[in-house]
Amino acid sequence: MKTRLTSNLLFGLAAASILAIPAFAQEAEAASKGPEVKFSGEVEFDAYTGDVINEDYKSHSYASTFDLNVDVKFNEKWSASVQLEADGPTTDPGAVYNGAFVQYTHSDKFAVKFGDLTFSEGAFLNYYGYDDPADNAAGMAEHDIRGFEIDYNGLVFGLGFVRGDNDNTACDEESGECVGYAYDLHLAYELGLGEHVLRPFFDYKSYQEAKHNELHAGLDANLKFGAFALHAVYGLHVDALGEKVPKATHAILGEPSLDLGTFNVKATVFYAAFDKKTPTVHGEEIPEYFFVYGEPGVKINDAIALGLPLEYHTNSIVKDAELEMFNVGLRAYFTPVEGLEVTGFAMFNIPVGDNAGDDTGLGFGLETVFAF
Repeated sequence: MKTRLTSNLLFGLAAASILAIPAFAQEAEAASKGPEVKFSGEVEFDAYTGDVINEDYKSHSYASTFDLNVDVKFNEKWSASVQLEADGPTTDPGAVYNGAFVQYTHSDKFAVKFGDLTFSEGAFLNYYGYDDPADNAAGMAEHDIRGFEIDYNGLVFGLGFVRGDNDNTACDEESGECVGYAYDLHLAYELGLGEHVLRPFFDYKSYQEAKHNELHAGLDANLKFGAFALHAVYGLHVDALGEKVPKATHAILGEPSLDLGTFNVKATVFYAAFDKKTPTVHGEEIPEYFFVYGEPGVKINDAIALGLPLEYHTNSIVKDAELEMFNVGLRAYFTPVEGLEVTGFAMFNIPVGDNAGDDTGLGFGLETVFAF
């Protein structure tokens, strides 16, 4: 059973705690007016049809999400937060504890958090199908830790034990007891240059075994030129650092957008270079090696907008799988008040790969999201 943790991590955690105690103690002694409690969150409930044209594929499905955040402000320096979450492809997903942390804010440029933290980099912003960083990302999908984070003038440093779906476990065959043993180091720096933002990042996940560690690194850039904006990401994904196979994956994302008020266009182009002989399977993080999405849209009024999505998907990480598909349809956006968004769509799915089948499909969906 693997229950060890490297001495360097233990020493780092202990040293950080000892050095922080004097400053934290002084602030804790300051007079407090009592904690302020604030509730916030988001709810999403969706419904989708299967293929309504072909008899063999007629079906319907659901997706539901409920996020509840409770923020507690003790004084100007000390605060805390706890998150509850229910998320799943059903109408009644079970709610779970999603983490909590305490934050000490020394100034606008310096803060320390400790507890349950989440890091993600290089998320998809324009394409609606991959816009949840818990699942997909060109840079790095969400990594959950229990540890600490230091934010200093744009620099983010996080270190801790890996938790949740991000963890790895070892189990004792006799007792059946399982324990986690991985830990995670995260570094990022957010550099603002006028309206442009550059964010290099580095994440090292250790399994405490030689040649079995994981590395994510790259650059996330948000550039703005008046009505035109460009979100670009380069992501390096190495799931077995030090091993000869599988090889690293290089992901490149470009998301241009143009907003002219009444008329707008947004697009996504994604390509991931997998090793031909021994490709790394990244699961949902990188579901396909190439896709293109574009959606011109028009704003009817302050509450209603229409979009025409055009998509090409390879639907595989293997280039010769021949599962390509072309999607085209209509999306309608209804936002009657701030915080409430209702999106309805109809989409034709047209197979173009030799192994994708011959039947064109048609599906409908309705997604409702509100924040509070």
